Amino acid sequence: MTNTKAIIIKDLCKEYYKKDSSQKSFWSKLKGNKGGQPFYALKDINLEINRGEVIGIIGPNGAGKSTLLKILAEVTPPTAGSVEIFGKVASILQVGIGFQQELTGYENIFLSGNIYGLKRNIIESKFDSIVDMFGFPDFLHTPVKYYSSGMYMRLAFAVIANIDADIYLLDEVLSVGDLNFRDKVLNMISKMSGKGKTILIVTHAPDTIYAYCDKIAILNKAQILKFGKPQNCIAKYNLLAYENAEKQNLTINRNIENNKTIIDNNLSKHFQTHSAEVINTDTYFQGNELELEVKFTKSSNIKFRISYIIKDELNKPIAEIKSNITIKDSGNYKYKAFVPTRLLNNFNYLVDIFVYAETKLCVIYPKALSFKLTNKNKDSSFCMLEFNDFKCELLKESNN
Repeated sequence: MTNTKAIIIKDLCKEYYKKDSSQKSFWSKLKGNKGGQPFYALKDINLEINRGEVIGIIGPNGAGKSTLLKILAEVTPPTAGSVEIFGKVASILQVGIGFQQELTGYENIFLSGNIYGLKRNIIESKFDSIVDMFGFPDFLHTPVKYYSSGMYMRLAFAVIANIDADIYLLDEVLSVGDLNFRDKVLNMISKMSGKGKTILIVTHAPDTIYAYCDKIAILNKAQILKFGKPQNCIAKYNLLAYENAEKQNLTINRNIENNKTIIDNNLSKHFQTHSAEVINTDTYFQGNELELEVKFTKSSNIKFRISYIIKDELNKPIAEIKSNITIKDSGNYKYKAFVPTRLLNNFNYLVDIFVYAETKLCVIYPKALSFKLTNKNKDSSFCMLEFNDFKCELLKESNN
């Protein structure tokens, strides 16, 4: 009977040691003392992945996602447990692994191809495709140590996408590069999946890969928190994000200016936020009015407009708060929006802030706000809401 499994992981553990001041780095090692406090990067991991499945691997920083891919790629050995892999593996791990820094992009293409068992004539036949996917032909003869992280990842991906493997391990390939590169990655995932290839992709943007995955695994504190259908896992992941945020007073993004997405640099430089918050409390009972507030400085006479996008636990927009209020003069401002919470159900919510110059979107502040609704007498089912009429007000503040 043909084996339908691509990867079987049983009781997998990976243990490391935290260095501390008491560790005598050289002589301690000679005596067999590893030193430091032991901790698990992975503990008791059990997974079975079928051939042709696309598996998303998500979780907070330090959960063990990259460590898992390193073990599957045989870059690092497990401390305990077993891994069975059925088929040829191609991998992109974190930036810095895979290329020789002193060699050019051109030389690394052939080196990487040889490592994966491709003969020179095969690499040459795929060369144009690799360069096209890379997108920077003028830098092919530049040593990769001078590449940006985005260029480095693009070249690594371009090589991997042209290797005929059975299993692809992709670590954070969506975290670098522009939208065009992201689309190339997603198209590659779709095509490879259609050919029966198995793909494991680590990402911090589960909403991006949601539609491409057969299953998602959530790693948290070195263990599998959940493994199953994408919609269920993403809901659980967002709840986990809220739980972690609650420990920090539910402030998802204390300095939202450092986490903005710039759409138009020439316009966005005239708009700077100082704070964004949900006024009074982070828990609202049904029937109360929710008050969102952002404080900002406008440094030109370009007309700006602000909108809030409320998202549910699946990171899907359910309502847009917008008004016809435009900010004309330069100065310091406070923009408020009032939302009747009776329109929303019991759940946790995130709020993105969108800033427009005239009608052109110029900057986005993702996950700038968060809040939760609680009412024991109301069910917790979602409803898609389409309403745009909210009470909003704009206040100009003193420059002092």
